[in-house]
Order: sequence, then C-alpha cells, then structure tokens
Amino acid sequence: MKRALVLLVLSACARPVARPPVEPYREPPRVVAGPLEARPLLGDLPARASQLGAGALAIVASSPMAEGERVGAFVEIPKDACLLAYARSSASLEDIDLAAFAEEGNPVAVDEGPDPKPTVMICPPHPDRVYVAAHAAAGEGLCVIAAQLVPRDKADAVARAANAHGASPKSPETWPGLDDRVRQHRAALGGTWEELRRVAVAVDSRAVSTVGFTIEENGCTDALVVPDEDVAVVDVDVLDADGRLVARAKETLPIRSVTVCSQAPVAGSMQVRPHVGRGLVAVVVSKSKGDPKEMTARPEVAWASAGQPLDAAKTARDKALVKAGYGAATSTQSGQLQLGRRATLPIDLDPNACTRVDVVAGAPLALVDGAIWDGAGNLLASGDGADGATLFACGKGKARLDLGTRGRPGPYAVMLRPERWKDAAFAAHPLAASRMLGRFGPVFDGAPGRVRAASLDAAKRYVQDANIPAGACLRVAAGVEGEGTGLELRIFDAGSGEELDRGHGQNAASARACAGASALGLRIEARATAGRLDAVLGERLGAR
Repeated sequence: MKRALVLLVLSACARPVARPPVEPYREPPRVVAGPLEARPLLGDLPARASQLGAGALAIVASSPMAEGERVGAFVEIPKDACLLAYARSSASLEDIDLAAFAEEGNPVAVDEGPDPKPTVMICPPHPDRVYVAAHAAAGEGLCVIAAQLVPRDKADAVARAANAHGASPKSPETWPGLDDRVRQHRAALGGTWEELRRVAVAVDSRAVSTVGFTIEENGCTDALVVPDEDVAVVDVDVLDADGRLVARAKETLPIRSVTVCSQAPVAGSMQVRPHVGRGLVAVVVSKSKGDPKEMTARPEVAWASAGQPLDAAKTARDKALVKAGYGAATSTQSGQLQLGRRATLPIDLDPNACTRVDVVAGAPLALVDGAIWDGAGNLLASGDGADGATLFACGKGKARLDLGTRGRPGPYAVMLRPERWKDAAFAAHPLAASRMLGRFGPVFDGAPGRVRAASLDAAKRYVQDANIPAGACLRVAAGVEGEGTGLELRIFDAGSGEELDRGHGQNAASARACAGASALGLRIEARATAGRLDAVLGERLGAR
C-alpha cells in the first residue's frame, strides 16, 4: 500500500509531456470587416472651409481606385446654396479628375488639373442634385470625395481658400448690358414678345448643355444666348421631341439667337455648346404675342414645318441657287409623302460631277429624310430637315432615292443639278465627300478652296496648314466614312498655338477661323474618336 502511494506521488510530481508547437501560418487569418479610413486624407480643408462659412462635412464616396476607375454618388443641393466638392487621395494616386454632372449627363463643374487635389464650387443656378464623380487619371490608391454646402455670400471666400474651379455665383441679371441686348434683339425681330424665362447655363466644349424649347401652335419662340468671357464660338441648335434638328443659330456674332415658328405645338429642346472653353451663357427665351407675320426678320425665322405651298417653295429654292451660281435643274420629280410609308424614286447621277439633290417640301409637309443608294446597294448620301433636305451624291449612273416623313404628310419636289464644286477626292470617297459638302449647308458661302483626302485613326492626328488673308474667314468641313466612329476637327493659330475653334460629330464636323488686320497662319488637325476612317476635308474662304 505504501509503495502504491509513493508511486502515485512521484507520478504527480513528474513533468507533463510536451506537445508539438502549433505553427501560426496554419491557422486561418483573422478577417475584420470594414472600409479603409479615408477621412484623414482630407486634411484640414473641411475645418478651413467651415471657418469661412461652409456647412458640415459629408463623405460622398470613398474607395481604392486603379488608373481609369471612377467612383461617385448623387448629392442634393438646396436651390439658393452653393456646393463645395473636393476629392483627395493617398500619395500613390498621382492625378484625380473631379466632375459634377446634371442628371441628363451635362457637366456642371469640372476640375481636370494635373494634381491629386481637384476641387469645384457649384453655385446657382444649378440642378436640384448633381452626380459628383472622381476619375483616377494616373496611379492607384485610396480616394475620398467630400462635400459641404456653402451660403452664396460666402462662396467666393471659400472657393479662394479651397482653390476651387467651377461656377461662381452668377445669375443672368449679372451680365453687363443684358437687358439692352434683349431690347435691341427684339427691335430687330419686330412684332411683340413675352419673356418666358432667363437662366444662366453652365456650358463646356466637351459636351452639349440642354434647355427646354417649346413652341405653341401657330406661334414662335425666340432664344437669345449671351456667352461670358470664358467661352467662345457657341453652337445653338433647336431639336424636336424626336431629336431631329429644326433650326440652328447663325454663326456670325458672339451673341447667338434662333427664332423658330411652328404651325403645330412642338415640345423640343435647345442644345448649347461652345467650341472653346468652359463657363456660362445667359439664355433668354421669349414667345411671340400676336401674328408672327408682324416680324420684320422673316429670313431668319426657321419653320418647324413647310410654310409655303410647293410651287412657292420650289421658286424660292431656284432663286437662291441661281443667285449662288447654279444653273437650272436638270431633272424634277414630285409626289406626296405619307406617314409610315417611304417613297422610292429612280434618279440619274451626273457622270462628271457630284449631283446636288434638293428635296423641297410644300405645306404642310414636315420632317423629311432621304437617302441615295447606288446600283450595288452602297449608301451615297443621307440627310434630313424640317422643310426638306439637300443631298450630295458623288457617284455615276443609275441610283435610287428613298424619301420619308416623320412629321406631317404633304407634297414634295425633287430637283437635280450638277454640283459646281469638283475634286477627284469626291469620287474616291463618295460618302465622306457627301457628308463634307452637306456640312457647309444648302447654299455655300465663300469661294471653294483646297480639298484633301486623309486617313484618320484614334492614335494619330492628321495635320494640314492653311493661310487666311487679312479680313477674311476660312471654314473647314470634314466628312468621314469607314468602320470607325466619331470625328474631331480643330483649328489652331500656327504662330501662338492657341486653339481658335473646334468641331465634333459622328460623321461630319466643321470649324471656322477669321483673320484680323493681317494674314493669319493656321494649323488644322483631324482625328477619329475610335477605329479608322477615310476623310475628305474641304475649305471655303469668305468675307469676315
């Protein structure tokens, strides 16, 4: 018994048997849910902005980003307040772009400076909410977007402290002499007008901005567009509810206007885009009161549907073309267009030149579109218009003209003439040539100049030089064909490198530059947005 007790005591005092050590890497890692803490990247900017009058901070979005990626969210802005929005990043994200967009996709404010601290200030007039987005232009790392509301009277001080880009507080009433310009414009139009609204619209050369444009039955609507000092060469187009071009402001003065009359109600839109710069335009929209016939500026009024009987419309077109140097029509056909049906007409194309095809609409025909096909089924030309269309077919022999209407049915006439402007490039690239010629409009201004054929792609710019005599203007138009898409056309001062004008389009574009008291050398650049395209570029020289 004593021996058993001794053995028990000895066994209790013995050391425990050591187990093999557990290797840490064989255990699963511990996972902690949650985002990266991005608020410290903002530094002291939120506090500095608050000291100057800005409101509380809101984190719009934060995320790790690689080059080319985007992050953003919608932000609501009270009607009378400004919004300070800014993006900051870790040091490895070398360049960020920040932009605020309206819900239809138009940019409201943009900061694309080559740095990781983009900041914008958005002040009235502005949308009720904007989409604020950051884009990683170079590098990769953590990015955070923040926003603070700012009272209008504090916006200038906050914007200066934050080095913000974008729209400072401005209303149409702040344009110097705007009321005087409106009175002068209405006096030139004649008739009686009632102002519907005046707004300040943010515009950018890279995208169109849209304003509602409605016309009452048997009435007229006029828009006066006055740019600020930050933008130049403003395009103003009026579109119908289907997105078809109804009228375009003349490109003669910095201040643009367009007047559209319609026999039927039109719920359309007006697109505004500067060729150069980013800033604001004041838009004053008015409607006619009384009979539109009281207006004195009838040649500048574009009807949303044909306003003349067919015979009168044909006579007017013939007179305009004879004045421009064209001869009598070599062929004339007529008929009736019906909604939902297309008319097909055989036509004979001139063997020695492009053929000009004028489709003239008689009241009440509206919104005409046409296309010309050769015998092999290749598209030679296409186009549309509110009260007819002008097509240029650079082919030979038998062809087919297809016509249709999307507005109102009515009578039409088709008149063929040989085109006076000739060049070997037109036959080599017929569809591109047709689009280039059509870009100059129904009646060409100025004298024809050089024509060049070029191959365009997205990775390389096509460049050509040009010279403008003192007191003259040069318009360059380009048309393209091929498997690519999109066209960009730019004109630079050859001496200073300053961009003078630019144009964009799906298959055609134009740009214009004028010389002052001395001759001006130009550099003209063209580029495809994507893929490869064959282009025809034409020049016309006219008076300033």
